[in-house]
This record gives sequence, structure tokens and C-alpha cells, in this order.
Amino acid sequence: MTCGLPRPVSRCPRYANAWHPERVFAPFEYAYPLDHYLQALKFGHGRMLGRALALLVGRSLEPALATGALAADTLVPVPLHRERLLQRGYNQAVEIARTLAAELGMRLELAAATRVRQAAAQSRLGARARRANVAHAFRVRGNLEGRRLAIVDDVITTGATMNALAAALLQAGAERVEAIAVARTVPQ
Repeated sequence: MTCGLPRPVSRCPRYANAWHPERVFAPFEYAYPLDHYLQALKFGHGRMLGRALALLVGRSLEPALATGALAADTLVPVPLHRERLLQRGYNQAVEIARTLAAELGMRLELAAATRVRQAAAQSRLGARARRANVAHAFRVRGNLEGRRLAIVDDVITTGATMNALAAALLQAGAERVEAIAVARTVPQ
């Protein structure tokens, strides 16, 4: 098993703690100019960018679907806490997941999980604090016995959010959980 980062790193963050997603698909590096589009999607009322970014990701995932490397059949967007959703007006992960599900011919499960704890903004925290910030932040609705799911988000930084949600989905019976994001940050 390899780290999955696009260039060699001295220590893979995947091995620092228990890692729950089976695979991570984040085809782009969080860098210029994509970082500006993702910031606009998340904070600049750029809701329509979700569709465009999902189309880019969808095209890059086609080979993984064709070979079976991406084994999920249902997409689960990372939920926002109710208060953050009211502030922003939409969930950027849902905006990406809607188009991605249509492009890839997958089911979309909007109500599989909820965020039950309002967390501090992850962007202001280090890796250890990010893990603590999202620990037990998600509640899964219903039995997911035997389901093959892929979590969808905009950016993976430390993976703490994806990992916490994947743990909750697996605990609710999911057979397999993968992670999909538009981009990931790459340690320098």
C-alpha cells in the first residue's frame, strides 16, 4: 500500500492514525488557479462552480470506474452543521456531489449522515486539532449494511473530516468507504 500523495514524502500521514477510507481520489493539487475557484465555491457565493468542478473530477474518475478501482455505487457528501449551512446558504460538497453522481451514474445519498456538532473552521487548525475537532461530529441515519459508499468533499487537507465520516459510515454497516475530493493539499 502506498501513501497516494503525488510526490514522495518522508512520512505518509495515512499511517499516523487509523485510516478508514479504502481509497482516496483527489485528482488535483490544491494550488493556483484551482484554489481560487474552490475558495469562491466555499466562501464567495460561487455555488455554480460546484457543477464545473464536478465535471472535471468526473472525467478524471472515469478510468478508476472502468477498472473497478473506484468500487462505490453511492455518493455521500460531507454534511455541514445546520448553523454553517444557514450562514453559507448551501453545502459545497452537495453541489459537487449532485453533478458527480449524474456524471458517473451513481446514487446520491443526501441524508445518510448529519453533522451533529458545530466544529471550528478546519482551515485554522493543525492536523492533531483537526482530528479532535471532527471526532464524533457525524451521526449516520439508518442501516448501511453492505453499502459501498464514496464520501465527497471539496478539498482534503489532513483527511481528518473524511476519516471521521468514514469511521461513522463503517460503524453503521457500510461494506466499503472511499473518498473523493476535487483537490488535496500536498505537504511541502
